[in-house]
Amino acid sequence: MISLRSALRLRLSLCAALLALDPGIQAAPRGSAASYLSLPPGPEGRIIYYRSFEREKANINIAGLKETFSALPVAEGTRGRAAQAAKGPALDSPALFPHRLLTVSFWWALRAEPDKKSGFGLLRLSNGKGFISHSVRSGLWCGLARSAGAVQVYYLPVIQNINGIYDRDILASLRLGAGEWPHTAVALAAASKAAIYMDRRKVLKARITGRFLGVPGGLTHLTIGSPGSLPVALDEATILNRPLSDDEIATYTLAIRQMHRIKYPLDP
Repeated sequence: MISLRSALRLRLSLCAALLALDPGIQAAPRGSAASYLSLPPGPEGRIIYYRSFEREKANINIAGLKETFSALPVAEGTRGRAAQAAKGPALDSPALFPHRLLTVSFWWALRAEPDKKSGFGLLRLSNGKGFISHSVRSGLWCGLARSAGAVQVYYLPVIQNINGIYDRDILASLRLGAGEWPHTAVALAAASKAAIYMDRRKVLKARITGRFLGVPGGLTHLTIGSPGSLPVALDEATILNRPLSDDEIATYTLAIRQMHRIKYPLDP
């Protein structure tokens, strides 16, 4: 039986060969999900936002998310250029209400060398007070001696607070040296379930209790790579209006890593 890695290599080789023979093979409308080989192929019809950071604005923004940030270009990302924003890229839209099906996916890299007590934000979905966040925390917070991966659900009326520490020494678990780009995905479903993925692994699965996440007091403000003691660069930010499966996330992550390794041509 062919391995997943071999299948991905075969797929990329076939794509390259077809493009070389007939450039018209990539005839999907420019700006549609199908026109970008960097996107997950299965759920491309469910992509509501995509930004490669090769341009000043989003490549795809079907839901009309309001972008409230300016990005500073970074020379080398997973696929072409990446970007760094001083306060983290922020997006606003009712389409981000987590009572809907939702996946937020992005690649990130630290722009400075971490130490064992470094802290930085990865994702925060909020309404000004209440929030769902994914971050790396350290110090006196929860008595952590080393940087830990954590998910929090806080200050949402009736909903029970969550402090989910899934890795008490995350800097030892991830490859964070120069040129390393970890992948993170957060999938929300059934207005109550959340799954966190780091480099293909599902590191946390949580159920929100007390009430369902609903429109009243809705969380509509999304920050990716929020500020901390370390600046975070971002690449390939994608939002889908459905949760991705474990296999879809694993396949996508392997494909992008393979594209990066062989310097596969960028999307037009």
